[in-house]
Amino acid sequence: MPEYLSPAWFTEADALLRSSEAMAAQSQGVQLVLEQRVGAGDDAAVWHVQFANGVVSLTEGPAVAADVVFASDAATAEGIRNGSLSAQAAFIAGDLRVEGSINALLEHAALFAVLEDVLGPLR
Repeated sequence: MPEYLSPAWFTEADALLRSSEAMAAQSQGVQLVLEQRVGAGDDAAVWHVQFANGVVSLTEGPAVAADVVFASDAATAEGIRNGSLSAQAAFIAGDLRVEGSINALLEHAALFAVLEDVLGPLR
């Protein structure tokens, strides 16, 4: 398994998302961009996931226009990634910040469950 947030991790995550039939099916009719920031300033790791009517991709770097942005420190991101911390608990504690459309998160809850499953092999 590639090291979290390494170039190989980004490549593998993108390949998993692009090849997932479940992800393609769940994202039919969805136009949504999620951005993730881990760390702060110039040292932050930033990537985005784009859902474009059944085509899902992950790209390193910021999105041109993200619908939702998640931001955290590295320890919080690692806890969420490895399953030792839930995103909900991190959000409530103030360790995971969410910017943008909260309605998009609620509207696409099933999509996020599939996203988590598809990226499971990278845990």
